[in-house]
Amino acid sequence: MVNYAIDKESDTPLYIQIRDAIQNAIRSGELLPGDRLPSVCSLAKEIGVTQATVRRALQDLSDAGQACCHVGRGTFIQDGSGPTPAPDRMESIGAARNLGPSERAPHGSMEFAVRKLRMGVGKALRDIMSLAEKSGIIHLTKGVPDPRCLPENFLAEVAAEALANFGTELYEATDPLGNYELRREIARRFTAEETPITPDQVLITNGSMQAVTLVAEANMEIGQRVVCETPCFKGITDTFSAMGHWVETLTRDSHGLGQAQLNQLPADLSYLLYICPYAHNPMGTHLSVERASLLVDWARKTGSLIVADELFKDLGWTGSKPPSIMRELGPEQTVVVSSLSKSIMTGMRLGWLISSPQRIQQLAQLKKLMDHSAPSLIQGMALTIFRSGRYDAHTARMAEVYRQRRDVMLKALDRYMPKEVTWTRPDGGFSLLLELPRGYSSVALFLSAIDKGVAFLPGPLFDIDQRFVHCCRLSYAWPDEAEIKEGIELLASAVEDFLRRPPGDSGLSGLGSYH
Repeated sequence: MVNYAIDKESDTPLYIQIRDAIQNAIRSGELLPGDRLPSVCSLAKEIGVTQATVRRALQDLSDAGQACCHVGRGTFIQDGSGPTPAPDRMESIGAARNLGPSERAPHGSMEFAVRKLRMGVGKALRDIMSLAEKSGIIHLTKGVPDPRCLPENFLAEVAAEALANFGTELYEATDPLGNYELRREIARRFTAEETPITPDQVLITNGSMQAVTLVAEANMEIGQRVVCETPCFKGITDTFSAMGHWVETLTRDSHGLGQAQLNQLPADLSYLLYICPYAHNPMGTHLSVERASLLVDWARKTGSLIVADELFKDLGWTGSKPPSIMRELGPEQTVVVSSLSKSIMTGMRLGWLISSPQRIQQLAQLKKLMDHSAPSLIQGMALTIFRSGRYDAHTARMAEVYRQRRDVMLKALDRYMPKEVTWTRPDGGFSLLLELPRGYSSVALFLSAIDKGVAFLPGPLFDIDQRFVHCCRLSYAWPDEAEIKEGIELLASAVEDFLRRPPGDSGLSGLGSYH
């Protein structure tokens, strides 16, 4: 039996791990020419991945001449002496389509090498962040809600209330779609914002990242090119890349993507575009109404799908907030993802995905293969938080807390930061983006700031190619007002020292001539 030792935490895409396991079995003689592999469905269940992931692995084996699919008979090991004959192409496996060269990345290809480079440089940058773990550091790094602001015994009270209200219903797993009453509540809230939807358009997930993962998996069969606005949360681009997608990026400004950026994409192709329209991470600004309209027109003309990450929608306070992309574009061309991870607490891994009923059913089947369904108790607690009024009360209070902390940060920046430095003015959320003069690296500044006693996130952590090296994300969600003021004063001191040096090329590492 083939040993499918899959590590889901590894930087290596899952389909490559599966492919390598089969290739190792071929090399060891465990699998011989003529041996029949289990069906795609059986392999997916055995390994704990989706069928799309298994098909990607088998596609690579087919391209290498190591496997061959015979329609109606199954997939067989070949001797590897040549490519798979045309009549038996692997797109017939599970009705998968014929992926083009730019969408496959077999081991040894240029695309695979580029992906490994991207992941390697990104990992090295993340490793540097461990320097901020020493005691005495003021953290302007954490993009998470402040747990100190939750009411005392919040979790215990919500859990007890959920158990009292729903009893033994919470003892059993729910439908893969999720608790119906919770889906109805989310649909009701979305509809109240003038975007009418029904419960069958809602899928409950284990956080918003699982929602994005499901979309990435499903898109492997559709084959739309993946485009992400940048800067953005790197977990998004890493997720698409880990699933085997080639990720393209378009640079946005504080208002969103503009026509000049969209013009970089060939108009005769269809795309999957990821955006963060509300309190964008890391900029903190809303997508402007004009730019939202521009995106809707572009999506209609190209037949593209927009994935709108609405994590911070309920934590905004200023700015001209656009209506939901789904209201303007419709559910057939829109996927909305959100969760309670930013509005309530990070430990409550409860998210949701909204789209057309047909797409929701398809994604629910993928989720069933992953983990069947979200935990029933957590779903019951989420429903309790919504129905009891706790959600609305808490988000309204926290939006004001974060607004006050933002104001403290902005005033401190105005007072202490050198005039050559600029920054965004957030409409909501947890953070802003600070911009150094060109030729100065935030990676090198990070090391200097640590010595001063303050930490932030360097800009390259928000781009798949580690650009925005002159930018820094500053978060005001976690520290209190006194810490924010002191942290900005310390950072400004580090920046002043830093700007006394001449600008230069920071290089691939972002360190340049740092000493």
